[in-house]
Amino acid sequence: MKKRLAFLSPLLFTPFLAGFLYAPPIQAQVSTNLDALPKAAPAQRSQQPVRHTSQPAPIHHDSPPPPPPVPAGYTQVPAISAAPPQPTIITPPDFPVVLHPPVPATDIQPAKDSHSRIEPQPSDSLRILFDANSTGMNSTTIDAIRHYAATMAPKVETRLVLRSYATAPGSDISTPRRISLSRALAVRSLLIQGGIATTRIYPIAQGRPDSTDTAPADRLDILPETNPSSSDSSEKGNTAP
Repeated sequence: MKKRLAFLSPLLFTPFLAGFLYAPPIQAQVSTNLDALPKAAPAQRSQQPVRHTSQPAPIHHDSPPPPPPVPAGYTQVPAISAAPPQPTIITPPDFPVVLHPPVPATDIQPAKDSHSRIEPQPSDSLRILFDANSTGMNSTTIDAIRHYAATMAPKVETRLVLRSYATAPGSDISTPRRISLSRALAVRSLLIQGGIATTRIYPIAQGRPDSTDTAPADRLDILPETNPSSSDSSEKGNTAP
């Protein structure tokens, strides 16, 4: 009996040992109580909500701003430059410019056969009477004009208008104009020699006087006038025709 048990014991423990060796591994199950774990403080979020926009960022350029809208009744608004216009530079011409100096005063010689004379007028005016178809003046008339020029030279704010008239036979209008111009230039030369600047003398050749003119036809009137101020000159201009 003991021999039989000793023979059967290896046979009985062999399946048990094989089952123990080839048994699948035992997996441990761990349960965790999440409520027992310490809770972390929640992360603080910004109070200001983040706004996302789809508009692109503005791009700064050096280009001028867009033109303003066209107002009603107009078709186009002129462009306004961002910078003032550059000053215009006038270059001198490539060719020399001939500058003409003022015409000097002519030396007036007295005419012996002249019957010219002087008639004083009011308001510092002076009237010179000539012979018909003649521009000559005698020495008495020339001396009187020079004395008048010396009197008017210090009055720098006064200009002298020379209105010259002349007659000629026939209906020709150019001959009286040429005679009256020659008389005005002769008197101008005497005034310049007396010390009056050329810028103060305005010769006007009227030619043949009008039919309603009752004054002597062959005459020259020296009419003093006060120079206009700068504001008056820009609006009215020269009063002499």
